[in-house]
Order: sequence, then structure tokens, then C-alpha cells
Amino acid sequence: MAADNTLDISIKNIKKKYKRGKRDNVVLDNVSLDIPYGKFVVISGDSGAGKSTLLNIASGLSKPSSGSVFYGNKDITKLSDEELSSFRNNHLGIVTQESDLISYLTLSENLKISCLINKVPDDESFDGDELFSLITDELGLTALKDELPCNMSGGEIKRAAIARALVTKPKVIIMDEPTANLDRGNVRSVLKLLRKFCDLGSTVIISSHESEAIDFADINLKLDYTELGA
Repeated sequence: MAADNTLDISIKNIKKKYKRGKRDNVVLDNVSLDIPYGKFVVISGDSGAGKSTLLNIASGLSKPSSGSVFYGNKDITKLSDEELSSFRNNHLGIVTQESDLISYLTLSENLKISCLINKVPDDESFDGDELFSLITDELGLTALKDELPCNMSGGEIKRAAIARALVTKPKVIIMDEPTANLDRGNVRSVLKLLRKFCDLGSTVIISSHESEAIDFADINLKLDYTELGA
């Protein structure tokens, strides 16, 4: 996957505030960050510092109160909902903290429908199942490919959500706490797989409380709750 300068990310002067009664609750205050295409970025910081909010804004799942998010020359904060949906499907692989699988589909079917929704051509889907095998092997999911989510543990569902985001070979991977509540072996497996995707050309942006995640990163951004005035 060659570097794509049109997907260099520039987050400019982002502010996000919510109304809490009569008060404005400021979650992000004038946050800026430039991310060259193909880098691994870890966003750390205490709970409440705005990590999830920043990732939701960077992926177009939430609008900032002010500021811009550029992918190349495209400011996604100005896109319509339909345009944003198309942009995400074409370029992004996203895992939120609430990511769930489709309950009536097996793990394998959940992964394959992701390719269908994201319009991955049949001749590119899974690279002849090689990508599918790589991801499921690395994440310890191979034996679960025919299981329904109801027969999977919370950690397995978390890893399956990560797999679902990766099988489309996204140019930009954005994940909120992808290693939360995983054991040490699976934490490292997830981080190694994300590093592999980055080395193959994807931009990877994650939030994490794991100190180990920083060892895999090219860029570390620490959000400070007190500085943000939240």
C-alpha cells in the first residue's frame, strides 16, 4: 500500500463542548495535531481527557463545536452525513468502545459483510482469504469463525470487532481503546497486528491506557484533562 498524501490528516483548533444544565462542559479546547499518512499514533491521557471525543471527531462520527479535520485538502467537518458515510466506507476502519457484532451472523459472516458494506471488490476481498487468515490467526479467532457472538466472550468480541475493521484493508485505522480488558498476550497481539498494518502503509490512530502501546507508536499525544478545562 503506497503512501497517500491526500490522506495526511490535519486536526486544527478542535474545540468540543456540551451543555450540562446551564454550564458549558469543555471536553477539548483548541487541540491541533498533524498526522502524516502511514504513521502509528497513540493518544493517551486520563479518563475524561477527551480521547474518545477526539477520535470520534477525527473519524467523522461526531462534529466539533469549532475547528476542522482535514484529510489532504478535504475538510470532513463540512461534509454531509451521506458524504461522510461514503468517505468512511472508502477509507476508514473504525472501532469504537461500543463496537458490537451482528448477533445473527457468524464471525466469518460478520467479517465478510464488512467487505460487502465497504464495497471491497471480490477479487481483492481477503486476498484470496490470506488476509482473513492472517488477521484471525494473529487475533486468536481462527477456531471461532463459525461461532455466533452469543457464544463468544467479551474479549473475543472485542478482537472480532478489530478484525472486522481490518479486513477491508483501510487506509486509515481509528480505534478507541482496542486493547481494553484484554489479557497481556492479546494486548501484544493486537498492537503487533496494528503495527504490521502501519508498516504496510495504513495510518493507525488509537487511544490507549497501555504504556506498551507507546513502544509501537511513531507519535504519542497525551491529552491533559486539567489543561482542557473539562
